[in-house]
Amino acid sequence: MHKDIIEELKRRVDEQCKALNSLASSLEGGDRLGELMKRVEKPCEALSSLAGVEVLGGGFALSWPETRQMFLQYLEFKRYEERNAKTLLGYLDRHVKECLRTPMDVMRIFSPLTAGQRHHLNRAMRAWFKCLEINNPDPQFRGFLDGLRRAIPKDEVGIDIRVPEEPQIVSDSRRLESDPLKYRAAYNLLLDSGLRLVEAVRLLNDFPKTEQLGEFHRCPVGFFRGTKQAYYCYITEHTYRLINRLNGKVSEGSIEKWFGRRGYTMPKYLRKFANDTMTSDRLNIPESVADFIQGRVPKSIGAKHYMQLKRKADQFYPRYAEYITELRRKAKLLRS
Repeated sequence: MHKDIIEELKRRVDEQCKALNSLASSLEGGDRLGELMKRVEKPCEALSSLAGVEVLGGGFALSWPETRQMFLQYLEFKRYEERNAKTLLGYLDRHVKECLRTPMDVMRIFSPLTAGQRHHLNRAMRAWFKCLEINNPDPQFRGFLDGLRRAIPKDEVGIDIRVPEEPQIVSDSRRLESDPLKYRAAYNLLLDSGLRLVEAVRLLNDFPKTEQLGEFHRCPVGFFRGTKQAYYCYITEHTYRLINRLNGKVSEGSIEKWFGRRGYTMPKYLRKFANDTMTSDRLNIPESVADFIQGRVPKSIGAKHYMQLKRKADQFYPRYAEYITELRRKAKLLRS
């Protein structure tokens, strides 16, 4: 078995040597020869391509520790959000201790995990396999990875239909008044805009110049995430003043931890509340406009349609701004 591996390596090294000899014969001058020497000094491609992917009797074995650096470079190249990248690396570090040789090895890893742990490891392992597939497009190796992918359990099907009620938002707003400014600013920005937490944090840490339109403000976001983009952030005057007083940086983790420990409505539910309220019979904001306000618009949107949505968002947002202002009056944050 090991003899076969050595023979395969020898064959690949011989191919590399022939290619280098051919290149050397075509080079003239010191500069080009120096470039050749640099190439020779680099790790052999034939060896590096097999690092962490051991060939065993016609099969394969994946070693996470030996391919971790390659995966880290993949995450950087694909421009994963720092927090997301750390989560992927953390789950693979904790749970993939042994080489993966068969689909049963994958099943054993997932078997003792909770639904939440399965959800995160599912995404981490699929991203790792995609990285390996890109770096080794051999059809047999791809077939091996496909077999491992099929062993990854699917997420438990379920739709989170819980939407916070108005009294909860009023209670949160009242209790937040005694909290540090950065958490008050974050909560109110999320409530006003309906944006995702990652987008809200980016704005709080580098707040752009806004345009005041009556009783509310609109500022550019231009934040791409996957196939969607948040073009603008809409906020009330109350939230604008909070953000202008803010000093220092905030992070997603600190906000989630603070909200969770104090029983506040979590960011993803503030987003649900904003969408449900905007599209309710009470405010009757068109769903496409609510999606534009909350950053659910495809990046491929045409210029004409984009301008139409922007005009409608400017037209309809005052309905939501007025509603949020009324909630703050109920919380005794504003005078009637």
